[in-house]
Amino acid sequence: MTMAASRPKQAQRKRPQSRKASEIVALVEQLSSGLGSHDGAVLGRGLARLLADAYQARGRSTPPWVEQLTAYYGINRTS
Repeated sequence: MTMAASRPKQAQRKRPQSRKASEIVALVEQLSSGLGSHDGAVLGRGLARLLADAYQARGRSTPPWVEQLTAYYGINRTS
């Protein structure tokens, strides 16, 4: 048995409800498929943070699909 096979599998997170957010999650998964799951999560968190910061910098409210992305990738937005 390999080390990967002996590790417990992580629970699948439920995809965001928004079609746009779900498509971004799928894209991040495809882009990071050759990388480890940690690297994919880092990429997703960075992208979600970038989107949220861009809306905030323009003085616009964060759309629900961006909020769903930040929740999916576990980013706490306090500002």
